[in-house]
Amino acid sequence: MRIYENFTSDNYIDDDIPAVCIGGFDGVHLGHQELLKFTKESSNSFQIVTFDILPKKYFNNEHKLLTTNNEKIELFKKFEPSNLVFINFEHVMKFSPKTFCEMLKNNMKAKNIYVGNDFKFGTNREGDVDYLKKYFGEYSVHTIEDYEHNNEKISSTLIRSFLNEGLVEHAKEALGYEYSLTGTVIKGDQRGSQIGFPTANLNIDKSIQIPKNGVYKVDVLLNEYLYKGIMNIGYKPTVSEGNKQSLEVHIFDFKDDIYDADLTVHFKKFIRDEIKFSSIDELIQQISKDIEDINKN
Repeated sequence: MRIYENFTSDNYIDDDIPAVCIGGFDGVHLGHQELLKFTKESSNSFQIVTFDILPKKYFNNEHKLLTTNNEKIELFKKFEPSNLVFINFEHVMKFSPKTFCEMLKNNMKAKNIYVGNDFKFGTNREGDVDYLKKYFGEYSVHTIEDYEHNNEKISSTLIRSFLNEGLVEHAKEALGYEYSLTGTVIKGDQRGSQIGFPTANLNIDKSIQIPKNGVYKVDVLLNEYLYKGIMNIGYKPTVSEGNKQSLEVHIFDFKDDIYDADLTVHFKKFIRDEIKFSSIDELIQQISKDIEDINKN
């Protein structure tokens, strides 16, 4: 898979690969995966075309993403595209639908287009599937039926709503894999160690969607090893009066110093809401119970 970054109308792809699958692909969820599988099954080789920044994120910096571009790259690999093209969105956002199509045709040699039914492009999102068919031809543009979860169309918006409610198991069903957060371990206030449950404090990309505050059963990937753990997302109301959200993970049967290490937390199950306890002893008892419950399951 060859990766083209910051692609503009000044760039050209020499390979003659006419099949192009286009989309934002935030999360690369099951709906996206079906489209990618359909493209692969219909073509000897194909290109994936997406954007360096999701259009929704460009116009609203508060919009949260399900995946970074690096995570997308890893998820795309299993579909074995010949090329992965990240279009410079700022460069093309004011293109007319015609100019955008010309770029696909002339710069990427695109002839057969694969998109979702709701794909929009061009200035003010004026381009759609019908426009693509007018430009490339009725039989050169391919879509698939919406992929559903419990009679709801799977979308990045639906998955974010699951995460906002702590429904990480529902998110997994829609994504086709466990939702995860990757970050760097930073120094915290040592509260966890003081009460017998040392934690790794995680600093993550601020653009990424964080699940609802609370306690989660997790797996932790560190240095290619997978550990069981428990994660708290929130404000630690029992021991702190601050308003800074923290992400802390206690890794079971693990005592190494991992400051500055990168790790990935895979969310398996929501355990409970974050609670303000009347004493540290109550907090310790509850954490012990949470860990016991996780180990039972």
